Amino acid sequence: MKNAMKSDTASTKYTPDEGVTPLSPYESLLPPNFREPWPGRAEAEERRLFRHGRLVKRSHWDAWGPTDIAYGGPVFDRNKMTDSIIQRMTDAGAVGFSWAIVQNGQLVDSGGIGDARTPAEPGPVRDMTVNTRMVSASLAKPVCALTIMKLIEDGELSLSDSAYPIIQDAFPAAHASMSQIEIRHLLTHSSGFNGPGTLSQFGNALQQPLAATPGTMQRYENWNYWFLAYIVEAVTGSPYMNVATDTILNPMTIATMTREVDDNEPCLYYANNSVTDGVTWGDFSATAIGAYGWFASAIDWAKLMAYFRYDQVLSKASRLTMLNATETYFGFRHWNGQPRGSYYGHGGDFNSGGRWFHGGMMGFPDGIDAVLLTNSDDVSNPENVLIAAYHDAYD
Repeated sequence: MKNAMKSDTASTKYTPDEGVTPLSPYESLLPPNFREPWPGRAEAEERRLFRHGRLVKRSHWDAWGPTDIAYGGPVFDRNKMTDSIIQRMTDAGAVGFSWAIVQNGQLVDSGGIGDARTPAEPGPVRDMTVNTRMVSASLAKPVCALTIMKLIEDGELSLSDSAYPIIQDAFPAAHASMSQIEIRHLLTHSSGFNGPGTLSQFGNALQQPLAATPGTMQRYENWNYWFLAYIVEAVTGSPYMNVATDTILNPMTIATMTREVDDNEPCLYYANNSVTDGVTWGDFSATAIGAYGWFASAIDWAKLMAYFRYDQVLSKASRLTMLNATETYFGFRHWNGQPRGSYYGHGGDFNSGGRWFHGGMMGFPDGIDAVLLTNSDDVSNPENVLIAAYHDAYD
């Protein structure tokens, strides 16, 4: 990316294919190689907000996007969106949360409020910041989907490939119905499998008949993305984590997303109305993180959303294949027919003894990407918070 940087006026402009409606009304005006280092071309300005007795550092960038857009409708106000997020999360009593908002490929607002580790815990207090790494839960699934789509682009796989024969050497015993599952069915949670509760049951689960014919029923299952991670390993001969890192995360300049928890005072997770006895999770296996388990920050997930939107790692054709799918899920969840168009994104939830992580990332139709992570159970659906805050940005 850095070697590809050009001046604003010298970059080749992205032009949508004829007859294809851009996901953002501004896409046709944006250069395909938005700038590094990320975020782009303005100096950071610090703004301090006093919320619930906490001094919070909030950053935004005042120079963003093209300057020649003629548009007569309501204008997105990043401050309104941020204020809405803060208000909703603080009203709910979240122990800590972080957010990031991207507009037209540029980070325009980010921050953290509350505690990653509260004063009630042994050891030093850790403030929540936009760079605090939290467990990902199912936010990991889009990473797996992008990794599979990259292998498809490279000619290693196709969406119509039968999935089980690819991993048959590792799992030689399987029910005959498994041969009906295609790669696409796993990506869209339409494999017809009513899967196991834990990864250790995967081999035994393959020996059970499918609950439905692939392609006829959509049921959200971690099992589908465990299967995809095993496919990545079978095709490449390398651990899934290494392939995802090399082909997706590194090109997106995401350097801090790993399957390992922080060594020193990691972020802790809390129950509803609780600020003590937080818990954390240990390292996850390389295959499990096909479905869940990366540790990452709000900035990491914001990068993933922005680099995906502007075709910096996958091709435009792959992006549109994923987002124009008829299924509710294709790597990302699809929210169709919303007040401002169709949205896409993913959520993640992880629980241990009533202590929760909740996270969400959303791509909106007018160049807005947003991420919200929290280490407590007071807000159980950050995607809904982001959607409501996005609507508030136009009021």
